[in-house]
Formats: sequence, structure tokens, C-alpha cells
Amino acid sequence: MSGRVLVTGAAGFVGRKLCAYLAAQGFEVFGCDRVASNAPGEHLICDFTDGASIEDTIQSALPLEFIIHLAAIAFVPEAIQSPTQVVDVNLQGTIRLVEAMRAHAPQARLVFVGSSEVYGPPKFIPVTEDHPFGPTNPYAITKAAADQYCQFCSENEGLDIVRMRPFNHSGPGQSDRFVLSSFARQIAEIEKGDCEPLLQVGELGAARDFLHVDDVIRAYEAAMQRGRAGEAYNICSGNSYRIGRALETLVEMTKVDIQIEVDPERLRPIDVPELRGSHEKFSTDTGWTPTVPFQKLLADLLDYWRRAT
Repeated sequence: MSGRVLVTGAAGFVGRKLCAYLAAQGFEVFGCDRVASNAPGEHLICDFTDGASIEDTIQSALPLEFIIHLAAIAFVPEAIQSPTQVVDVNLQGTIRLVEAMRAHAPQARLVFVGSSEVYGPPKFIPVTEDHPFGPTNPYAITKAAADQYCQFCSENEGLDIVRMRPFNHSGPGQSDRFVLSSFARQIAEIEKGDCEPLLQVGELGAARDFLHVDDVIRAYEAAMQRGRAGEAYNICSGNSYRIGRALETLVEMTKVDIQIEVDPERLRPIDVPELRGSHEKFSTDTGWTPTVPFQKLLADLLDYWRRAT
């Protein structure tokens, strides 16, 4: 394989792994982010709140065949606290990127990475791409609006854009702000004796559709190469896993006796008891299927935090 690819958000959890994967596949990789990255390929500093900065980045990476747009504020609590910023980065940043692509790389393919959060509480399960949008937080609202803007540009201007709607994904290197990574870090710290063998948790009854990050980066490459222009695709495992069962599985992977205690202060109402998607459309169009079992995802997370703590 060959070709020149720009990956935005290259310093992030998925971005670093995607840059390494694409470079190993033979692509010429340019990464950009607001901070420096040690990801493979040439790295550019880019501010997605600044149109001139995005334009300079596009021009520095020319001639471009592909752009994979990961750059975003992705942590929902942060988006809730800073709604103006999340609109500026996630929505307006996407619009600025499309404007720069239109001006300097109109023949390139843009893989826009949105989110399954755009669907909101599911009206039916499994969730397919024709499920209506119902975003319920500022992050989801910006991703839904950016998704629809990309659809508009594809349908009305003929730009080559593929829209991705990934469900929950995790793996080694993910921030411990996210639930599975948080559990794994705490268990690794307990194993090392850094804290008492007690895990205080919140609501564990919700079930979510989780993917290993390795499957996700393969999906983005598949969309880049084989996705149909103008289409939107779910990226998911097609299975749901209860958060409490995930925690129990992680605890079973350690020899340390760990007690789990529900902290009433951490309990929140379960607004979405189960979220599970369908990847049938994407698999049909590209041949991609998830390959990493959920138990290996948990084992990889725990091994990562054992090395990192």
C-alpha cells in the first residue's frame, strides 16, 4: 500500500496507534495535533480553533490522498463544562478542515470520525445507521452537527467524505478518565500495594458495546480504502457487555483479594440501560469485522497499567 495520509488528533490515544499502523502498512503519514507527538511520520502542530493553522497544515502535507479526522474534545464531562470550546473544536474545527480541504485538496478522501453518541438513547437495538439522531450532551450535539455538515458537503459539493460513528472503544494507552481503563489502573495500583484493596464504584448495571482499539484503527483504514463516498458507518462489536461484569472479569485476572463497594455518591440513574450497534453495513461494504475478544481487551488494559504504574 502507498499514499499520503494526514491524521488529525495524532497525539491522542487512537491517533498515535493509527499513525503507527498506517506507517507499518506503507503509507506516508503526516500527523497533526495541538501538542507534539511521538507517533510515526512527520508531525505538525495545528490549532483547530484557528482556520489559518489548519490551512497551513493541509498545505504542508500536500499532495494528500486521505485525511482521517480524529481531532476533538472527546471526554463528555469536559464538553459539558466547556460547551463553547467543544463547539469551536468539534464542530467549527471540522468545518474549518473541510474548507481547507476544499481549497487545497479537493480530490482527497476525508474520513470523519464522529460518534455513536449522536444517536442518544436507542429507540431500537441493535442501532443501525438509519437510527434517528437524539444527542443528549454537548459532545454528542457537536458530533451530530459535524456529521450532518459532512453529509451536506458530500451530497451538495461532491466532496469525498466517509462518516464514521464508533461505539465505545478502549485499549492500552487510554486515559483512566474512561471506565474500563480506570478499573484496570486501580487494580494495578492495588497489586503493587499503592492503595488498599478496595474499589469504590458507581452504577455497574449499564451494558455497552465495546471494541478493542486495534479493531478500530483497522476500521478507519478500511473506510479510507474501501468505504463508499457519502456513507455513514457504525463501528462496533455488535455485542453488549455489562460494566459490572467487565469489572468482575478484571478482578478475576488478579491474585489479589479485592473488595468492590458501591459508593452511593457515585450512583447515577441509568438513562441508557443497553447500547449495542450493528456493523453489518460497514462489514458488507469493506469486509471489516471485529477480531479482538472482549476478554483480551480487558487483559491488554490490565497489562498496560501494570507496566505504567
